[in-house]
Amino acid sequence: MEFHTLAYRKTGKVVAQLEANRARIMEAARELIVEGGFAAASVVAVARKAGIATGTIYRYFPSREALLLEVFRAVSDREMSRLEEIAAGPGRPGERLRKVAEAFVGRAVRSARQAHALLAEPLDGTVAAERLAFRRRHAAIFERLIREAVAAGDIPSMNARVTASAITGAIPSALTLYGPDDVPSADALVDAVLRMAGLDPDADKTPLTEDLSHDQSA
Repeated sequence: MEFHTLAYRKTGKVVAQLEANRARIMEAARELIVEGGFAAASVVAVARKAGIATGTIYRYFPSREALLLEVFRAVSDREMSRLEEIAAGPGRPGERLRKVAEAFVGRAVRSARQAHALLAEPLDGTVAAERLAFRRRHAAIFERLIREAVAAGDIPSMNARVTASAITGAIPSALTLYGPDDVPSADALVDAVLRMAGLDPDADKTPLTEDLSHDQSA
């Protein structure tokens, strides 16, 4: 006698529920990270905030590190994708460089605790490696824009890679050196970045405090 095992196929409703649960877990972890850094996002705390049993988390993520890695990737990819979109948009290279600096710094200052966790909190393993990839992607955006701006005559000739690396290192340091409760103003930090890139920070300047009041997205 032969027995045939029927493969279980998840219905669209089941798949949607699984995806919703996974998204809820990741959002709960992200909120805890914003409130208290990665250290606050224990499995127990995430489960409590998401309103699920602790064991349920392991159905979606094999470990706490895997969960935190996915949250870090999701947040950092969203931020970098926004910057890449701005960098590839219309306008002269110098204008786009300014807009990228304003976008990144403005959002980081508004979400200082999240920025501190993503940029400066001590991390181990794969999450730390992902942070390095994030910073290299950030540097690559500035490097391309600096090369374009030099070629277009918007800024003086300079070593694009070195300058981009310096900017990418300076922004996290300025944002996190004294902790999330003592960050510089967005305008002051953008001015410093633009000067490093050879741009006049006072040319066609719109105060970030005014501009950001119209952008309340997280």
